[in-house]
Amino acid sequence: MMVQCAVDRTPVPWKNGLGVQYEITCDGSLPDDWTWRLSIADITQNVPFSSFPGVTREFCVADGNGVVLNVNGVDHRCEPGSITTFRGDDVVFATLINGPMRALNLMVRDGAKSRSLRLGTVGQSIDFCSVVIALGSTSTSNLVVNSDQVSLQKLDALIFDSLTTLQVADGVVATI
Repeated sequence: MMVQCAVDRTPVPWKNGLGVQYEITCDGSLPDDWTWRLSIADITQNVPFSSFPGVTREFCVADGNGVVLNVNGVDHRCEPGSITTFRGDDVVFATLINGPMRALNLMVRDGAKSRSLRLGTVGQSIDFCSVVIALGSTSTSNLVVNSDQVSLQKLDALIFDSLTTLQVADGVVATI
């Protein structure tokens, strides 16, 4: 397993150039040779999302108060602890709720192996995950992985080379 510190990620412009993201992991090379990818996006203003035809997107508030996503004319309030799914070619506009926020984005191309985000809280055991991300509800998330204690700072990621079972000892995490 490998800990990837959030502060070490390099900012990359969004496809539409209107924001910044930080890649966590993907199964190919960027920008287009992948079947799934996971990233953190800074949302600092009300903004339209980039279009990704042929992709299913899962959006999770990772830090901050959240946004209202207008997806094809329908509002979806996205707050900490929620996951919102939409198609990559949907027309999406984000309106901030009380200040900037960061979102965790999972994108999976049509026809690829199914993957999804799951949230884990204190006391939960999570079976067979490959990536764990500490969400912003606390400054640190503590995990027990194969009887080893692991601490993640806010938005750090723990990436496994094989599917793993873990226990959330403290904090809130997202897994795929």
